[in-house]
Amino acid sequence: MRTSLNRPAAVLAFLLGAFSIVAGRQAAAGWDPGYAVLDWLPLYNLAAGVWTVIVPTILIWRGSRYAVPISIATVGMHAAVLGLLLSGAIGVPATQSLLAMTFRIGIWLAVLGLLAVRGRRMTAL
Repeated sequence: MRTSLNRPAAVLAFLLGAFSIVAGRQAAAGWDPGYAVLDWLPLYNLAAGVWTVIVPTILIWRGSRYAVPISIATVGMHAAVLGLLLSGAIGVPATQSLLAMTFRIGIWLAVLGLLAVRGRRMTAL
């Protein structure tokens, strides 16, 4: 069952994915943002953006029972990458990269918050 909170959550996920695709594609194509970018990070951003637009956004929009588990997995994926970036084990990331990953996690937490409120409303019915 869908409620009105699926749509805003899906739009947030879609916008985040679309921005990640644009930024990842630009950086992968050689765009110089003015700071050092780890070689693999633009490819991750591009892949994460495509994933977000194709899988979680559609599941959230449709009100699928898989929307929450896939969204949690997506947050976990971003948190794991942020952990790698913070560890310094795979290179020294720019502050902007850390902020972008933190922003991405924050948006996904907002999406999960909307889905949690939706879930509470559905169980209250």
